[in-house]
Amino acid sequence: MRIFLSPAAMDVVVFLVLFAVSYRAGEMGFSTRQAAGLTGLMQIVYMVASLAVGLLLNRRNARRLVLASVAALAAVSVFSLEATAYPWLLLAMALVGIAAAFFFNAFQTFMRGEAPPGGLVRATAFYTASWSFGAAAGFLASGLFYKLGPHALSLIVLFLCVGVGILLVRHQSRSPGDQSADEHVEIRPGLDPALPGVYVGVAWVMIFTATFIQRPLHTFFPALSGRDGIAPILAGLPLFLHMAIQALFGGLMGRAGGWLYRLPLLIAVQLGAAALLLFLWRFPQYAVAAPLIALLGLWTGFVFFCAVFYAANAGHRSRNIGVNECLVGLGSFAGLFATEYFMKRYGDAILYAVCAAALTISVLFQAAAVYFGRAHGRAENGTGMAEASAVAVAPDVGEG
Repeated sequence: MRIFLSPAAMDVVVFLVLFAVSYRAGEMGFSTRQAAGLTGLMQIVYMVASLAVGLLLNRRNARRLVLASVAALAAVSVFSLEATAYPWLLLAMALVGIAAAFFFNAFQTFMRGEAPPGGLVRATAFYTASWSFGAAAGFLASGLFYKLGPHALSLIVLFLCVGVGILLVRHQSRSPGDQSADEHVEIRPGLDPALPGVYVGVAWVMIFTATFIQRPLHTFFPALSGRDGIAPILAGLPLFLHMAIQALFGGLMGRAGGWLYRLPLLIAVQLGAAALLLFLWRFPQYAVAAPLIALLGLWTGFVFFCAVFYAANAGHRSRNIGVNECLVGLGSFAGLFATEYFMKRYGDAILYAVCAAALTISVLFQAAAVYFGRAHGRAENGTGMAEASAVAVAPDVGEG
């Protein structure tokens, strides 16, 4: 399963580029609006590209597109790190968004094609752990590596991308004629066979909500810590631990396939996270916030695993994952906008209350979707049984 080192390495690349470009924007005297425009444009392009890529991908072309996107991401990342003029940086970040969308969408299709029927839980667990560890490493390393300068950062990016390319080229793929997880629906305990499509919608709600909450935490917690005079290493440590716990718990979900499609468990985990966020609202001091933000990695590891699995286990899987990745960008934007709006009016601590409210509303949507999906399924099954009974009885009536 060495191929799952690929998303980890690519997340390190993306985080290095984002940090370097954003930090250099400040050094060069760009306005906050210009700095926001750089990362904002990347997110917008990533959203749109993910939807388009999701319609193009299939098991046959996924590996080629993964390799092409690695090469493209290497080139545009170096371009981003070496560029200094603002118009060129805007172009570079837009290209990074496109290349990243191709990689992360294509890799998930490739991963499903490489997993045998019944192997989607294991593959999803490896994927969740991989990209989460990559993000954690990005948080830990981005500030440290920045001091080496853009040329050294470019070499690091090229080293990682070449390593991923070699790994993928040397990987022995399954025969296209073999059945894989990409064509197989896994009916897990607790899943009504009529409901996989309903859980695709649940996946979209979950991943939108998770990024709606996680992006403001990742953005505003360091900023508020810096304002309060907390050392950078202490400000970054809870976020590193958050992503590391997310990676560990998301990976462990591979051994807990029976937890999938259990609505009471879905509700309990998410409402537990909402309760932690409400506690943070009442006690936002660093000594309380730092360990609780790290602990929220249990929730995000569970949610991201479930969201990827649900979307990849029914219907047009590549399209579903494309929508997933689009909602990652949309949730990030919406969360930043909503939390900043309330923080300006009611103080910084309201950040956590807004996140708790969003998560509670999300849980209600998820529960309603499953409840009405089950009711609709029962109604259809009842109608079908009545029609079948009528067909079976009719000949007897005629013969009598």
